[in-house]
Amino acid sequence: MAFDIATTLHAMETYVQKTGLFQTVQIGEPKSPVGQGFHAAIFMNSVSITMVYAGGDTRENHIVTLRVYRDMLAENTDPQLNLESEIAVVLSKLMEGLLGDTDLESTVMTIDAAGMDGGNMAASFGYTDVGGSMYRVADITVPLIVNGSATLAGTGV
Repeated sequence: MAFDIATTLHAMETYVQKTGLFQTVQIGEPKSPVGQGFHAAIFMNSVSITMVYAGGDTRENHIVTLRVYRDMLAENTDPQLNLESEIAVVLSKLMEGLLGDTDLESTVMTIDAAGMDGGNMAASFGYTDVGGSMYRVADITVPLIVNGSATLAGTGV
């Protein structure tokens, strides 16, 4: 079996949709402006095999980027908060939730928060243009340990 990357992406998409924090959640980056409110995009960063079990099943590291978007010119929904604070609140809720449900109720074995198999969970901030509109973004790197997504045939193990 080839790497089952789509299952990992869909597990993340389903989990993020259930949080209720976002107007839209999609796999892949948006090609046109996403509008007001918070939006999320999910895309793969990397995939690697970290262990091969007897019989050829694998343990893998699927690193997913979860990008949070907010129109940088949008009115604040909470007059007590500015754009940075609003994003910080959403990110805190999202990251806390991810760390509290480490298997995403799916085939994911665990979120590799501290980087046992590679990179650790982290967030970085920036800006991006989407179809002529500027968005403040926060990228959460989510390293996922997945068992049995790929099976190696003829490895002799």
